[in-house]
Amino acid sequence: MAAPDAARATASLTIHPPTFPARLIGFGSVFGKSLRDSRRAILLAALLLGVIVAVTVSQIVIEFDTALERTQLAAQMSALPAVFQGMLGQPIAIDTLGGFISWRIFNFLPVMLGIWSLVALSSTLAGELARGSLELVAAAPLARARIAIEKAAAHVVAVSLALLALALITWASIAAFAALPGDNIGSEAAFGHAAWLLVATLAPGAFAFAIAPVVGRGTALGIGSVVLVGSYVVNGYAGTVPAFDAIRGLSYFFVTAQHRPLAGSWDWSSVGALGAVVVILLGVGVLAFSRRDLIVPTGSRLPAIRLGFTVAGPFARSFAERLPAALAWGAALGLYGLTLATSADEFAAQLGQIPQIIEMIQRIYPDADLLSTGGFLQLAFFESGLLFVGLAAAAFVSGWASEETERRLEVVLGAPLSRAMWAIKSGLGVLGAVAVLTLLTAGGVAIGAAIQGGEVAQPTIGVLVIGLYAGALCGVGLSVGGLVRPGLAGPVTVGLSLGFYLFELIGSILRLPDQVLDLALNRHLGQPIIGAYDGPGLLACAALAFGGLAVGALGLRRRDIGR
Repeated sequence: MAAPDAARATASLTIHPPTFPARLIGFGSVFGKSLRDSRRAILLAALLLGVIVAVTVSQIVIEFDTALERTQLAAQMSALPAVFQGMLGQPIAIDTLGGFISWRIFNFLPVMLGIWSLVALSSTLAGELARGSLELVAAAPLARARIAIEKAAAHVVAVSLALLALALITWASIAAFAALPGDNIGSEAAFGHAAWLLVATLAPGAFAFAIAPVVGRGTALGIGSVVLVGSYVVNGYAGTVPAFDAIRGLSYFFVTAQHRPLAGSWDWSSVGALGAVVVILLGVGVLAFSRRDLIVPTGSRLPAIRLGFTVAGPFARSFAERLPAALAWGAALGLYGLTLATSADEFAAQLGQIPQIIEMIQRIYPDADLLSTGGFLQLAFFESGLLFVGLAAAAFVSGWASEETERRLEVVLGAPLSRAMWAIKSGLGVLGAVAVLTLLTAGGVAIGAAIQGGEVAQPTIGVLVIGLYAGALCGVGLSVGGLVRPGLAGPVTVGLSLGFYLFELIGSILRLPDQVLDLALNRHLGQPIIGAYDGPGLLACAALAFGGLAVGALGLRRRDIGR
């Protein structure tokens, strides 16, 4: 009996490898686990984007239900000056449902989805190291290159699944609401447009993935953000800003501008070229990771700011660690504001040729001189500036949260320092970084306005409101990081920045009441660059900034560190 018992015991100890379906859902596979970790992001992106497209299609059919009205809409939109067309791209066949959706919605989606790709690919390896889980994976008989390839592939598949769902929803929505000749599209148009959106989404993230093993997660995220935002802004304003027109060819938005299948325009060669660049960048990231030590830098590798005050306490240390990123973001936004401000004459010349547009805008800004430098900056810089500083705020808050997520906070709190005091002082360092970013941005606008010969003080003061808004977002992120857990601080901050924008966009499409739309914080800032301030809204931003800091400090006192 001993032999059969031994055989059964041996058989019971046999390790069976996971099946292929099990690997796909995360058992025994780096790819499967990474894809499973992205399941919520996939569902959220598909659902949110699908709702935007479906709602927009339905409202366009209701609002413009005749061919004449569609033609008039297309003529009005095509007659807009370049500054208004810039942020939405070239209007192609916008008298059809597909063309209008392509112009009004899809042209901006690479920015929103690009943020997802940036955050995921800049930290896909460093985040695992910070949690201490990648060492266990690397101890298995898996080559580093395979680990990096599977993680990158999982993100590519995650974005592809979300865009596949979006393509299906777009096709179904247009098929359901198509009412006029030219509205119907084939499935190949929906999927062809999704293919462009896929490579445009992955491009900035692939760039960050390529440099993250060398420069670190924080710096890679910042540089990737410059690639994303810079490409979009340069392409959008090249028709208005001569300096941007000179470098427009470097923008991947410009290179692929003629591939808009929903509008009947195809350019597969440009999409293929951008796709090849994405593959090369991902390959560079894999090679860089496989040839370096396993300790991939997770913070910023920008030149450290080491002055005497930086060792004075938590505020100085936090501020010094955020300062390089604040200088980089501030310099970029300041240059952006300077370039736009010095282009006010060109804007005035274009706008002056279309009195109807001036009349339309004056109904929105009745007391503003739209042909002034301040009026141009309010129209062209303010809203985009809010979105950009939201990204910067998320980067600052994520850096603050890394003190705890990367297990350094336990050492810091070993000194005679209370949790609440550390949270307050380090949080003030984050707000200090926001102040530096804001001052540099305001300085760029001031220099541009002075060169232009227009009013300097009012546009400069108005730009400070953008910094107050960023401080409010940081305050919310700090409160969530202290009260709940630090890993949520950055995602909540960037989620609010994008959420306010999308809420106002969808709400305006649905014609929601102002009482509902006013839930978005960015609607309570007024038009500060032209001197119209919303006092209660500004007070609310200040309360969120400093109140969130206090709530975060209180929350950190009442929970376990590292939870």
